[in-house]
Amino acid sequence: MLSVIRAQGPLPRPEIARATGLSMPTVKQLVDLLLAKGYVDEGDPPTDGNLPRRPGPRPRFISFRATLGYVLAVDAGADNTVAKLADLSGSVISTARVVHQEPADRHAALDAIRASVDEVLGDSGVQRSDVRAMVIGTPGVVDPRTGQISLAPQIADWDGISLRYELSDIAECPIVVENEAHLSLLAEQWIGAARSYLNVVYVQLGIGIGAAILIDGRLYRGSSGAAGEIAYLVTDADVNQPRESAAGPFEWFAGGDAFRRRGAMAAIGERGAMLLSLAGGDPDAVTAQIVFDAAAGGDAAALDVATAILERLGREVANIASIINPDLILLGGGIANAGETVLDPIREAVARFAPRPPAVQLSDLGGDGTVLGAIRRAIDIADEATFSFIATTE
Repeated sequence: MLSVIRAQGPLPRPEIARATGLSMPTVKQLVDLLLAKGYVDEGDPPTDGNLPRRPGPRPRFISFRATLGYVLAVDAGADNTVAKLADLSGSVISTARVVHQEPADRHAALDAIRASVDEVLGDSGVQRSDVRAMVIGTPGVVDPRTGQISLAPQIADWDGISLRYELSDIAECPIVVENEAHLSLLAEQWIGAARSYLNVVYVQLGIGIGAAILIDGRLYRGSSGAAGEIAYLVTDADVNQPRESAAGPFEWFAGGDAFRRRGAMAAIGERGAMLLSLAGGDPDAVTAQIVFDAAAGGDAAALDVATAILERLGREVANIASIINPDLILLGGGIANAGETVLDPIREAVARFAPRPPAVQLSDLGGDGTVLGAIRRAIDIADEATFSFIATTE
């Protein structure tokens, strides 16, 4: 009932009964309990100045008290760190971003998390003691038992770190660490493109590449939290990967850094004038976004780079679709900023190779998916602690 009030409120008691299927006596009893605990408020109905007030007594409306507590959400990326503070309804109160001039190492990433958390708390005036849960999204595999991170080459020296231990002093609440793609899919299920689907594969393409899988409405993590690590798919196109590269074979070929690497080479070629111009004349300044922008502008070299990588990405997405049989494939992370132009090669490959081709579309939430998913996960954790009395109250 409380979830209905939070999602649909404010509502009068009869509407709560209709929405939940509970009897009016039960609704009255539970609302009285929630009011006594301070978890909901009772007040006049929302007003519309354009409508005349109806005669007779007005029903009292019940609303969720979202400021019972707050949650912290952090997206700890290699290129930037984003923190958001939200109330228990998911409304964002404060946001902070720390941009890394170079891909972050362990120390820079930890410093950025601390700085961004301090900033959102300072800007909002919320006390640490009022924060009910904190969730951090990170590249790599997060061990579900220990919380340790592995297979995260995007951040130097990140492997083996326990963020719960390293950051235990910055919060007085549970700290949970989750894979960034898993959180992005939770966000899409909550407020994004996956709201109406039960079986979804989310492919996140940023500096690296990863995926998350929703089966029958539930996030599938695998036996050790490594489900969706498509960076390590074996391809027949990884023969030129340097031995010292820590990236997985597929990540090397089709991750965000592949666009940068191949775009830089194309920029110095005969057909790369627009690429080079958008990079300020410095081929080393080419980014994946510059490749997409140049391709959208008709630059032949950029089109060749983007098409080659996206066609290969489409083949692997088709392989995943053949195994999982999802309703929807979502593409998120930095690639979502490139717009619809990236979808055609992927859709064509999926339609050609998958026996039951799913819909393929861009994420609704773009680069904000991880931090918004962290808010959703943190609210769930906070709910378990804050509202646990409901399960034991007769």
